[in-house]
Amino acid sequence: MEQKDDLKKELQQELRGLQQEIEQYSTFNAEVWRRSVKRYTRSLYRQNILCVVFLAVMMSVCLGILYFVAHWPWWVIVPSIVFFSVMIIDNLWVTRGMARPDVGSKEGLRSLRECVKTSSNSNRWRIWFYRGFGIFDLILTDIYLWFNDRSLFFTMLIVSLICFPFGKFTAKRVKNRYDELGEEIDELLKEE
Repeated sequence: MEQKDDLKKELQQELRGLQQEIEQYSTFNAEVWRRSVKRYTRSLYRQNILCVVFLAVMMSVCLGILYFVAHWPWWVIVPSIVFFSVMIIDNLWVTRGMARPDVGSKEGLRSLRECVKTSSNSNRWRIWFYRGFGIFDLILTDIYLWFNDRSLFFTMLIVSLICFPFGKFTAKRVKNRYDELGEEIDELLKEE
């Protein structure tokens, strides 16, 4: 009987030791995980800012050349300016909470999760605006080119057809990255 009690005590002590090791490992793992989520969030934010800056510079240069050098009329240029400006402002607005992510507290993780969720999900107005206004701008530009420069019209049509699948692929890839980050944040929230 004493042997059984000694074995039982010994096993209980081993179990306590293993539980302590698991707790220490779990705490370490959670901290590493938090730093990884923070690093990944900042990386996505920097990439978004880089894309916004590139888009702003590209828009300014291209539309400036079209207006001042090629002498396109203002009614063709202004819709493009509106379209790209809304895209830039929207991208900055969506990722505003990702600059300095708070992964140390549950409230910070929830806030970051909402920000990532907003970045990942395209709500109805965004889809309709980007598709609708983008198609309107493209048709307006194509009409102008059809009546003024048919060779440029066909070039623009070919470039548009080539860029459409690339844009969809890029949007899907970015959405997947935000979804992955959202899943990581959800796992961290479950841990707490």
